Amino acid sequence: MLPVPRKIPGRIAVVAAIAILLIAGAALFDQFMVKQTIGEVESRWEEANKLSEKGQHEQALIIYGSVFELISPDEFPKQYGMNHYYCGKTYGGMASQVNASGNLQNSISAYNVAARYLAKENHPGEFALVQYGLGDACLNLYGLNNRKGDLQTAINYYEESLSYYTVASDPHYFASANNRLGNAYRKMGVRQNDSEYLLAAVKSYNESLRVFRKNVYPVEYAGVQNNLGNLYLEISEFTDKRSNINKAVAAYNSALDILTIDAQPVEYATVQNNLGNAYFELSAIENKKVNSEKAASSYHQSLKVFTVNRFPVEHEGIMDNIAKVYSNL
Repeated sequence: MLPVPRKIPGRIAVVAAIAILLIAGAALFDQFMVKQTIGEVESRWEEANKLSEKGQHEQALIIYGSVFELISPDEFPKQYGMNHYYCGKTYGGMASQVNASGNLQNSISAYNVAARYLAKENHPGEFALVQYGLGDACLNLYGLNNRKGDLQTAINYYEESLSYYTVASDPHYFASANNRLGNAYRKMGVRQNDSEYLLAAVKSYNESLRVFRKNVYPVEYAGVQNNLGNLYLEISEFTDKRSNINKAVAAYNSALDILTIDAQPVEYATVQNNLGNAYFELSAIENKKVNSEKAASSYHQSLKVFTVNRFPVEHEGIMDNIAKVYSNL
């Protein structure tokens, strides 16, 4: 005969039940604390992001710094990486206000830490955001130091971000990344005197316009059209001068279909100045008097915003442009 199973003594059964309950309770408490911590982190992010959007970057960084007191990279790797991402973005914003080079370097350092915790395999969307941010920081750094390496690095980062962003998955970032990539290609083409980069820029801008359509994103559409105008002027130095200048004129006019002196004064004046440059270049090829007068008219429109008191540097440059036009007549 098989031995009869012995019953577990009542006291042991009670102790075991209590132990199970304690373990389950501890697990539930841990889950509760994790949820509470993440909630607090997200609340602080929201507060800091609002400050950063208002240009109050130093105050935002203080709040982001306080987030690091709540989380560790071992327990909250994703949140830890995203907090570094937000720091990188904020340092990038500070660079437009003060200590541009130092803050851009801080931005790049923060983004690089973020990338270690937001690996492409586990967090592809967040990884793409970091690559996009790194592209911006490197492109802006190139604007300060004119180092080819920074420009090429920016191109690499934008291209990497576009391995994730698509028109279907994230149209706005797809368009923005293509617009910025177009800027980087254009700068590289001018630097290297290489039309292949310029043609690559055309493709990137046109990809951007798949999303930034006139009736959906009018201001962004105008920005890309201005970029295209600048690009076609640069391409005209390589080939089909008349045709590409006319394309530049058309692009600038497309931008001015949207931009107004009341709503976007600086952008309006910038495009008017660029349009004046295009007409001046065209005056050397055809209809000298007519195109010179169009150039002068555009420059004068630009001066309505770029006054000597408010924008002395821009004002001086446009006055020089006007002097060239009148000497050309």
